[in-house]
Amino acid sequence: MKTKNLLLVVLLLITGTLTVFAADLQFATGAIQTLTVDDAVRIALENNLNLRQNALDLGISRRNADRSWNSLLPTLNASAMISHPTSITGPIEPDSRNVWTPGFSISAGFTFSASVIENIKKAKSDYETGLLSYEAARQEIELQVRKMFYQLILLDSNREISSQNLQNAQTRYEQIVVLVRLGQSTMLDELSAKVDMENARPSALNTEIQYENAIDSFKSILGIPSDTVLKLDGSLAVEISQNITNANNESSVSLEALRLMQSIRSMEAQRNTIRNNAYIPSLRLSWTSTPLYNIQNKSWSDNGSFSITLGFNIDNFFPWSSAKTQIDNLNDNISSAQIQLSDSLRNRDNRINQYLRNIEKIFESIDAITLNVDLAQRTYEMTEDAYNRGAADYQRLRNAGDSINQAKNHLFQEQYNLISTLLDLEKELNIPFGTLTNCDLSIN
Repeated sequence: MKTKNLLLVVLLLITGTLTVFAADLQFATGAIQTLTVDDAVRIALENNLNLRQNALDLGISRRNADRSWNSLLPTLNASAMISHPTSITGPIEPDSRNVWTPGFSISAGFTFSASVIENIKKAKSDYETGLLSYEAARQEIELQVRKMFYQLILLDSNREISSQNLQNAQTRYEQIVVLVRLGQSTMLDELSAKVDMENARPSALNTEIQYENAIDSFKSILGIPSDTVLKLDGSLAVEISQNITNANNESSVSLEALRLMQSIRSMEAQRNTIRNNAYIPSLRLSWTSTPLYNIQNKSWSDNGSFSITLGFNIDNFFPWSSAKTQIDNLNDNISSAQIQLSDSLRNRDNRINQYLRNIEKIFESIDAITLNVDLAQRTYEMTEDAYNRGAADYQRLRNAGDSINQAKNHLFQEQYNLISTLLDLEKELNIPFGTLTNCDLSIN
């Protein structure tokens, strides 16, 4: 029996563990996981703990906002009682010594002040502020993941170039060794080829380490196991949408500006709440009924009452009062937020124009570099043919190969710069990522 119970406990523990880590089953140990940029963004948003905490806080704010109207409801209390007469000043009449008087009490009250309405507005404003903060955090995570995704593709491209460069250097060295033995090349060329091959090794190793370190950081951001083998499905080649020409005419504002606007509204509601609570009287209606049953007389009696109260705190009218201090501080905070908002809106067009100019420059640079890559490839092929025929020396062949690698590296870097700038522009315009490109960079 004990053995069966032990097995049952172990089974339950295993089942619980599988339930907790069900989200990680797709990332099996050592498995190859292919990710698009949309997949990476989705996983990062799902696994980000700070975003989860923000979502919980946002849920609390939403609940408070949805139920803020309950402050307008009257209060209602009920109680039951039974009493027995006692006396410390003299004897109790014989007829009353064993008499218990049952009864109950019902009371209702309603308080209304101008601050109640402002409290409702503030609760809704706080929720909207939290919603914008959540969206801003989500947008920042998405931007970070998208940029890092394409940066990894850039590093992978550089790694492939370095690896290909090392392989080409080894091939050239092996060819020159054969040519030296045939007497068609010199020992100096063999030595130069060997030096080039050995120099290519550290570069290939460094790009490999740089890529692996970046992959590890990317896994950490996504919140996936470190032993997962990632394969990125994406390209640095993008086509700019025609909408890019009208980007500076967009009427939307950034999330940061929206957050400042909402923060101002929230502080104004808080200030009005304090002001109304301090300087506008509150009205309270109350009603109480306490029916008691007299067992001897077999009759009911009630000492209930109804009252109307109008009152306010006179202390708040002094200039050094706590309410006055809070109002003054909020006014200063509102002014500060308005200055930040004005600065953000004033510089918005300048930032957008800067992004557009950079995009135009990068796009023209990509066209020129692409042509340069083609020319460098043709030059290398012609130089290699000339070298094999003995019409060119090894130095010319090496320089031609270096020109190809430099042109390709420059092209990949400019393509990444284009994507990165487009993402920054889309964030500034507060539009879905991928709107300004013809490739699918957006997430549902």
